[in-house]
Amino acid sequence: MDKNIYFKDWIHNWDWGMRAALFLILMFSILQFSLFSLTQNYVVSYFGAQPEDVTFSIQVTYISLLFFLPIQIRFLNYFNTRKYLITVLLCGIILNLVFMKTTDIHVFILLRFLQGIIISLMAGAMLTLIFTRLHDQKKQAVGYSVFYGTLLGSSVVAGAPSAWVIDNMDWRMIYYIVIVMQVISIVIVFFIFTKERQHRQVPLYQIDWKAYVVMASGMLCVAYFMVYGPKQYWFQDKSITYCFMLMVFLLFMFVYRQVKSKRPIIHFSIFKSKKFITGLFLLAFFYGLKDTINLVYSYISTVTQWANYQYIELALVNISGMALAMYAASQLVMRKKHSIHFFLVTGFGFMLAFNLWMYFIISTDLAFSDLVIPIFLQGAASGMLFVPIATYILSHVPVNTGLSGSLVAGHVRFFTTLNSFAGYYTLQLFYNQHYKEQFLAHLTPYDMAYTNANNATVQAFISKGYNAQDATIAARASIIKQVGIQSQLLTSQTIFLIVAAVLATIIAVVLIAPFVKRVLNWPKLAFKTH
Repeated sequence: MDKNIYFKDWIHNWDWGMRAALFLILMFSILQFSLFSLTQNYVVSYFGAQPEDVTFSIQVTYISLLFFLPIQIRFLNYFNTRKYLITVLLCGIILNLVFMKTTDIHVFILLRFLQGIIISLMAGAMLTLIFTRLHDQKKQAVGYSVFYGTLLGSSVVAGAPSAWVIDNMDWRMIYYIVIVMQVISIVIVFFIFTKERQHRQVPLYQIDWKAYVVMASGMLCVAYFMVYGPKQYWFQDKSITYCFMLMVFLLFMFVYRQVKSKRPIIHFSIFKSKKFITGLFLLAFFYGLKDTINLVYSYISTVTQWANYQYIELALVNISGMALAMYAASQLVMRKKHSIHFFLVTGFGFMLAFNLWMYFIISTDLAFSDLVIPIFLQGAASGMLFVPIATYILSHVPVNTGLSGSLVAGHVRFFTTLNSFAGYYTLQLFYNQHYKEQFLAHLTPYDMAYTNANNATVQAFISKGYNAQDATIAARASIIKQVGIQSQLLTSQTIFLIVAAVLATIIAVVLIAPFVKRVLNWPKLAFKTH
């Protein structure tokens, strides 16, 4: 593709300048995706909402991002690039101004859906334009490294200034920071893109809007079902039951429409490739198992109660490990010096080390230094796995299927993330109750360990000036609190061990798979030689 159909003459031959400008706009756009991931407690308290509401709003944003990702390429090729991007950024600014006046959680969720569209239009355009600046053999590895790395790193980049804003002023000032970034993006767009359209205009007709609406509606049902289902005890709640029924119906409608359509959004022929399906399973395992890091972040907020800046620093350690491993993995993928097995064993091995490390060290008094190495390893695991798996998936998709492979991979990420959220939530409910019951069985006057601990706690409160009755009540509350903390620690420890066992199984399967394949193919090879 002619590199000068979008950009002004002064910059189109300056590759690094162009890449830096496009990456800056990409980062500013994606920052909005995870804007509330590290500040959700303040959002919950401001709206008087539940933590699930904030989780649902994040998933809604991702749904709209996926919803518009295939369409944004059509828009980019239809409108004048500079006017189009500036218009999208202005809409984003208006949206952030509306956010600042919003006090209702339901309106907030609706606005997050619209914000996902803005992110998709900008981030998708930037990713497409970055691809035009790369050699063909580097497009997949580098392009997806940039996009995924920016997506994960955005939580820290957004979290650092957000934490400072929250500690020093009204948390809604975050929106002003985002608006400033969007204004900077408008200035960059104005100076690097040509005034007139120099690319062939691709018409906007033949877009199957009905299929897109059905797809987005089905994904919203899935998100609602998986986020709110565990808390409502699944099918015991009528709204969850109706949501599930609607979800199944919409899925059937989408598949039926795709089969009958001449220009489907997803070409189901891609599922004929066994390696493509294998890649999807690997991607699902990766996204499902990596989320045990949320147990560490939950531990920080509920047990140690660290300050915001320490939380950000630990997340930065994780992102550093991911960035270094992702760079190494992308370089190795481009040079084609290692098979997919090398990356899987290394990446899942790092993840196994993280889970076992946390299993052995988790306690009530962990320091920041205790978590640096395991958190770094978890980031390195993500960086080592994503690019090779994504490249493996897309390399086994026919070219004539367009974005089908990327879209299916995006949906796998979406479903797996929701499944891990619901799965870990359910596991925590089960094991928390299990361990609490074990502890409570010992909270009787006949248990000497409990009696001695209770008496010591009562005396400690009396020495602080409490009377005997208040000291007894305070001691009881303190012990119950400790039971809750110990139950959560044991629950986290159990989940780390379960995930470690699954990871060890995956590594073993990856290691023996080539040998099994050779054994199964040996009779065929022997027959051919004769």
